[in-house]
Amino acid sequence: MKKLLFSLAFVFTTTLAIAQFGTATDFTVTDINGEEFHLYEHLDAGKVVVLDVSATWCGPCWSFHSTHILQDLHDAYGPDGTDQIRVIFYEGDASTGDDALYGTGGNTIGDWVGDATYTIVNENPLQLDLNLYAPLGFPTVSIIRPSDYEITHDVWDASNISTVEDAINESITLGEETSGVSEEVANAATISVFPTPASSLLTVDLRNADAAIDNALITNMLGQVVATQKVVAGGMFELNVADLETGFYFVNLQVEGKTYATKKFTKQ
Repeated sequence: MKKLLFSLAFVFTTTLAIAQFGTATDFTVTDINGEEFHLYEHLDAGKVVVLDVSATWCGPCWSFHSTHILQDLHDAYGPDGTDQIRVIFYEGDASTGDDALYGTGGNTIGDWVGDATYTIVNENPLQLDLNLYAPLGFPTVSIIRPSDYEITHDVWDASNISTVEDAINESITLGEETSGVSEEVANAATISVFPTPASSLLTVDLRNADAAIDNALITNMLGQVVATQKVVAGGMFELNVADLETGFYFVNLQVEGKTYATKKFTKQ
């Protein structure tokens, strides 16, 4: 079990393990709010999936949970952030009741739900094969790469979000080959788009960007390019979104063909 190996792992390595458990098998589960989570649907859409298989009675699981890394990842890179990552917590003990997730009843250390807004699943019987998704015990926090469905890292012993970001960047570059999660998010913070929701024109403000943006792509939720526009000057410019269907889109700002930053907006 992972809780027995913690001290050994700390002695022999100071980096996160490269898990290489194999290829993630597909699953569809229903979370505690009644919403479905279909693994391959998210991977096929180009999202990195961070899957935490834990148990409410597990001490090391609670230690990882208490770092708030899952929520930080969800906030920064989930659907309301850059929309590059999907986070899911899966209770790996089939005997666990919903009350244990909320920190009541027996067999639990605390409240695992709290203010969490990522996907939380508790089911019986279990659909996930724990020989694949938790081969070394609880917790197993897998990074699943969308390009080939491979489980590349187990970040269960991470102490901060930066360490997980590094592992994700080592596993796969999100966006373009030379641009990692932290860099793209830092760039995106210097750029604003408004209004959102937008009905006809979307304004992009580049005045705080430290690079000369030369191209803007609008992509849909599947990553398909639905509009392009050359950017001939910095400052502020407008994108015509009047012909887009209602929904969520992304403005991908490029420098010499490489993604500099991505901003999400809503078309109404």
